[in-house]
Amino acid sequence: MKQIVQHFDQLFKEYHYRSFLFAKSFVHIDAVAEDITADALMVTWLRMQEEMLSSPKSFLLRVIRNKALDYLKHQRIHRQLIEPLDNWDEREMQLRIDYPNKVNEEQIFLKEIKEITQQTLATMPLKTKAVFELSRQHDVSGKEIALQMGISLKGVEYHITKALKVLTVSLKDYMVAS
Repeated sequence: MKQIVQHFDQLFKEYHYRSFLFAKSFVHIDAVAEDITADALMVTWLRMQEEMLSSPKSFLLRVIRNKALDYLKHQRIHRQLIEPLDNWDEREMQLRIDYPNKVNEEQIFLKEIKEITQQTLATMPLKTKAVFELSRQHDVSGKEIALQMGISLKGVEYHITKALKVLTVSLKDYMVAS
């Protein structure tokens, strides 16, 4: 057992710093790059326990690249949920223009996400739904929403946070863990 830990320590010492820099070149956030690096080192180490890798470094870099790209895809989807919902059709059209020769799974997911979002909003209390729609679909500021609805700015923030939490649960299958 001690030999295995030493082997991981050796792998960690040899590749951690370069792996971290490689991950950071994709995600630009130290904490995220560190998480990706740690996960990739563990995946590489576990694979090395199962089989002899001809190039552990190449395998490790491939794992890091894939994890970083998964993280970036997750971030893009997350931003798309937070942006105003009425721009979905424009984004879908832009995707069609940008990738005409490629079947784009993202288009399918965006439609599904939009439908789930609309269904989830329909189940929310009316005030929460109204605050969220004013904020995200109509780009109304928190202050303006508070004035229009006769609630405090903290109340507006509460309703938006509540809606985002419910949407996060409803859309959990479309989010990649980081």
